Amino acid sequence: MNKLYKILMVFAIFLGSSCGLTDLDHLDDPNKVTPDNAEISLFFNAIQLNFKDFFMAASDQTMPVVRMRAMTGGNTYNNAYTPVSFNFIWNRAYSDLLPDIDQLISIAETPGSEIPTYSGAGKILKAYTLMTLVDLFGKVPLTEIGQGVSLPSPKADDQAMVYASALSLIDAAIVDFNTSSAPIGSNDLFYGGDASKWLKLASTLKLKYLVTTRLVGGSASDINGLIPNLITSIEDDFQFKFGTTRTNVGAGNANADSRHNNYQRQYENGAGRYLSNYYMWSLSEEKGITDPRLRYYFYRQDLEPELADAFTLDCNSIPRPLHYNGPYPWCTAGSYWGRDHGDNAGIPPDGDRRTVHGVYPAGGSFDNGLGGSVQNSGADGGKGAGIAPIMLSSFTHFMLAEAALTMGVTGDAKTYLEDGIRQSIAKVMTFGAMDSKADASLFPTMEDIDAYVNLVSSNYDGADDAGKLDIIIKEYHIALWGNGIEAYNAYRRTGYPSGMQPTKEPNQDAFTRSMFYPADYVNLNANASQKAVTDQVFWDANPADFIQ
Repeated sequence: MNKLYKILMVFAIFLGSSCGLTDLDHLDDPNKVTPDNAEISLFFNAIQLNFKDFFMAASDQTMPVVRMRAMTGGNTYNNAYTPVSFNFIWNRAYSDLLPDIDQLISIAETPGSEIPTYSGAGKILKAYTLMTLVDLFGKVPLTEIGQGVSLPSPKADDQAMVYASALSLIDAAIVDFNTSSAPIGSNDLFYGGDASKWLKLASTLKLKYLVTTRLVGGSASDINGLIPNLITSIEDDFQFKFGTTRTNVGAGNANADSRHNNYQRQYENGAGRYLSNYYMWSLSEEKGITDPRLRYYFYRQDLEPELADAFTLDCNSIPRPLHYNGPYPWCTAGSYWGRDHGDNAGIPPDGDRRTVHGVYPAGGSFDNGLGGSVQNSGADGGKGAGIAPIMLSSFTHFMLAEAALTMGVTGDAKTYLEDGIRQSIAKVMTFGAMDSKADASLFPTMEDIDAYVNLVSSNYDGADDAGKLDIIIKEYHIALWGNGIEAYNAYRRTGYPSGMQPTKEPNQDAFTRSMFYPADYVNLNANASQKAVTDQVFWDANPADFIQ
């Protein structure tokens, strides 16, 4: 019995499912989809939900290293994460997403099916998943996966080859969508069955591929050919929309809760994870002008953290670290109560006082400047109806700005930069109506927005090329709130934003250039061994001490 259990565990990690159980028992697993019992729209629905989980988990794990959320798992990069931290991401990809997507593609491409649009969507989701796995871990299995107990320990493949396979999938998806206009169906949770939007996503993921790999051979001419077909308007944003269902909260049925992950963590009975003092300061104080998105991004439960006693916040009892020699904050970000980078001290009773996620993108509360706890069993703000911002139109403009400046891509980098900022602000402001208690008089005016954009534009004009790229990536970093993956990639690719808050610990080890392999992969795969977090992914051609 123990031997069979181990076989099934290994199998679940690297393939999951029906064909493996057929090999073992000569029966179909009643809990898994087979070609004979698949209802393709419902099957696709399950894939999309798993994809959302994969994105959210990957984003959550990358946000701390780029100072979007406080890195509190450890006081150095080497101890901030453990291999166990990545089991969910790995298993969601290899047990659920990849085998299910392959089955979806097989069903959709069956002669006579006349549903190549499902195949195209599946290929796009698979391509994104493969690229993200490489972005996080470097070498990952691909060519030997999916063979069940006949090959339970697939070898990791060359990173560039896996990335190239993702690009081939995107190109194949474009062919699928151009071949058929058959609708995907009402269970398309991203685009409502609109194949034209999936085509724009495919082109935008090619842009992401080419910008990400620009240090090792990205092509300006290839990007120029994509420009007419990209996600450039908010209406085409690739995002997952969360609901407001709170059914069975606390009853052991987490699947019934449809709300944004960070709303669930911070608007029930606890404040969840600490936000980053550096990131909140970068919107509230760094430029000497308030970012128009500030009140949408963060909600302050306590407006005066400086009045807290040392038991809950020790700013007054511990001096500013000597190696904090930049303008970044220490202990708090003014009236924003978060944590510094790498502060893994014990957790005091401050859950109803620290700053939490706001109305964007978590569906929380708009900050009216009144304070007050939001641990009210999910009764506040947008009640969790936020989004997972996977690929937004503003992201497109920032990638084009980087490509125009560094690769000579068609278009003006400054114009792309300004368009990216304005689209990001416009997107975020649509969330104000989600909180019925939001004070509309505090919403940014056009004069506020123009003042912010003009300041950034002026700074851009006065900078050299390195400074211009720093400004582009800084604004991209701010617009990426809720998406740690692209921020992590941009930081490793460019070294910007510069001057971010260092870890609280002065004797710091090297920055996390890639993540630990998951414990499940290393422990259950005979061909796997643990890697160092200093290992660089193939497209990161920068020096070893490039960033901190």
